[in-house]
Amino acid sequence: MDKAPHAAEEAVLAPIRTAETKDATQDGRRLQLQRTVSGPPYTIFTPRAKLFIVIAVSVSSLISPFGATTFYPALDTIADDYGVSPTLINLSLTTYMIAQAIAPALIAGMSDQNGRRTSYIICFFIFLVADIALALQRSYAALLVLRMVQAFGCSAAIALSNAVVADIATSAERGKYMGYATAGLLFGPAFGPTIGGLFAQFLGWRSTFWFLAGFAGVLIVVFGLLFPETCRNVVGNGSIPAKGINRSILGHVQQQKYAKDHPETPNGDIASLGRRRGGFPNPLRTLKILGDPVSCVILLYNGLFFTGMMVVTGAMPTLYAEVYHLNTLDIGLCYITNGMGSLLSTLTMGHVADWNFKRHAKRLGYDIKKGRQQDLSSFPIERARFEVLIPGHIIGSLAIIIFGWTLNYGVSLAGPEIALFFIGFGVSTSFNLTNTLLIDIHKDQPATATAAVNFVRCLMSAGGAAAIIPMTKAMGIGWAFTFIAFVYFVLLGVVFWMMGNGQKLRARAVEKKRAKDERAAAERRETDAEKGVAGNEGSENEECEEHTAGKVKSADMAGTDGRSEKEEYEDDIKR
Repeated sequence: MDKAPHAAEEAVLAPIRTAETKDATQDGRRLQLQRTVSGPPYTIFTPRAKLFIVIAVSVSSLISPFGATTFYPALDTIADDYGVSPTLINLSLTTYMIAQAIAPALIAGMSDQNGRRTSYIICFFIFLVADIALALQRSYAALLVLRMVQAFGCSAAIALSNAVVADIATSAERGKYMGYATAGLLFGPAFGPTIGGLFAQFLGWRSTFWFLAGFAGVLIVVFGLLFPETCRNVVGNGSIPAKGINRSILGHVQQQKYAKDHPETPNGDIASLGRRRGGFPNPLRTLKILGDPVSCVILLYNGLFFTGMMVVTGAMPTLYAEVYHLNTLDIGLCYITNGMGSLLSTLTMGHVADWNFKRHAKRLGYDIKKGRQQDLSSFPIERARFEVLIPGHIIGSLAIIIFGWTLNYGVSLAGPEIALFFIGFGVSTSFNLTNTLLIDIHKDQPATATAAVNFVRCLMSAGGAAAIIPMTKAMGIGWAFTFIAFVYFVLLGVVFWMMGNGQKLRARAVEKKRAKDERAAAERRETDAEKGVAGNEGSENEECEEHTAGKVKSADMAGTDGRSEKEEYEDDIKR
């Protein structure tokens, strides 16, 4: 591989050819930069298979918002049945959100180590059992406890949908697929109340839980038979055969097709080397992501914006009943406009995000090759994502103000409904793009990163859902929602700050980790020397040092020691 030294200012890079490496000087150090990755394809799944996978995770992610919102329209009815106040019934929403915040920390770690399929199937089964119990229970205390169990069961859909996209889509196409994958999570708050209103109006509110139980049963069958394992720690790019419960019909078909089309390639891909063995999940990895400055800012932004969506949808039953005197079914139907706004965002803004990524890549000389993951260490990914986010941020913030004041003055129902459409568009755009950005930064542990998103947004949403009705009574409807929008306009300053400083902060964090790893390697060498470990110590330490510094050998270097590329490949797989 040809190397040509080239001096560069910070974050300014010269165009290079695919897989061509250049040295850049920064603060007196020589940095090895590689713009595109050579070797096996990022994934063996065909576009049609990827579309099926993304649709499956999108549909499965409906169970989380459906579980939270299907009985929104029946809150007053449930309160009457149990003889408690609407405020106490709203606590079931709060406990649901708290459980959803905590549970994915366990689920995400398990999925990153042991596979996505296992996590999905276990959680769907828990959700199924909880729904049946909720349909049969007769006490308020049981309602609160079982709602928490239900939230644990549906948490997989939230933690894993983004992780699956990271498994199968490169950064250049991730915006589009992330939009599709999170569609269910965003449509659910809009259509869940409509479905719940229909069931509550004609069959009683308990029928909503029987509906959810049936939905979970269908998901168990579909995922158990067809959904392939995508976790890169388990199957690499999909070419490593899955074992046990991780096997599926579609996964087997894709592996056989790939083996037939690439007979010269051994089973397994170099990208999966060094994958972790299964083990007990560590929930602290989720909290560790909060310690990263860039990730922490993104998580807080994401959580605050999603809280706005949940505050609006959570307050609608009470406010619409007070202002417009609507019944349960009519209130449920009013959520549809919010879902249509989310749909428009999903169908358009993901493509715009991918276009903007490629625009920046072309400007900086990155060669975008289909099916190959780009090296983002020196790419302004924060700017590429946030530039697309800003219009949605402004639209959503203004729409929240309009929503509040149209309700405050009791204008025609069309007023808040139009505002709801633009709230759905703006919030969905901001939510999707910050999710995509976080996965770009943490592509090696996407489920854990998504669990961190879920942890922050659910805790914030739980507080927002509990506070919004008291806020409207204390401040007035218009001023309560104006206050929320004001917070969002303050957040816009954070967006511009991240666009200018995100890449620098990320580079600083990487350098800090590299220095820490080098110190750890030096300490291990000293310990080995004290114990009298000798012989092949030098070569082993060099390999350890290269690994901890993040300098992984490229597949292009195989064969330089006289062995064939296939022999080198097989040795790497064994290691």
